[in-house]
Amino acid sequence: MNYFDFYGLPLKFNLNEQELKTKYFSLLKTNHPDFFVNDPKKYEESLISSSLNNEAYKCLSNFYSRANHILSLSDLTLEDKLPSDFLIEMMDINEALDDLQQEPDSNKLKSLRNIILEISSALEIELKALAEISDGYNSLEEMPLKKVKENLLKHKYILRLKETLANIAAL
Repeated sequence: MNYFDFYGLPLKFNLNEQELKTKYFSLLKTNHPDFFVNDPKKYEESLISSSLNNEAYKCLSNFYSRANHILSLSDLTLEDKLPSDFLIEMMDINEALDDLQQEPDSNKLKSLRNIILEISSALEIELKALAEISDGYNSLEEMPLKKVKENLLKHKYILRLKETLANIAAL
């Protein structure tokens, strides 16, 4: 299901969030199941429509889930592989995290947190630039979706590192 089509919105990474919200609430008001309690068929249809409306809004209202939705609409076969240089860098960070779990050190923890935040910030900047470039194209085929996918995979990896770091800090 193409949620952009569902709302009649352009396929863009950077949506007009107010327009999305307006369309969501408009559909919510016109298709809410409470309006059709006396008509079982329309009630069932409105339940399905409301559920789809909620699912579409939840997906498109979050930048990262919207980006993943755009990728899912693509006919490209996108690999879930990260570049080896990134994985080597992450291996070093994972080793440092393991060391911290064995021997806690607040200075090393702070340093590692800063490294992870720097990588995260760089990924965010890159993703915003890729989104801007992509939004300038009229079709999925023109968009740099392989680079977007790679960035999102890296971002997901960094989120796991942040969780691990938070767990270590809690000890």
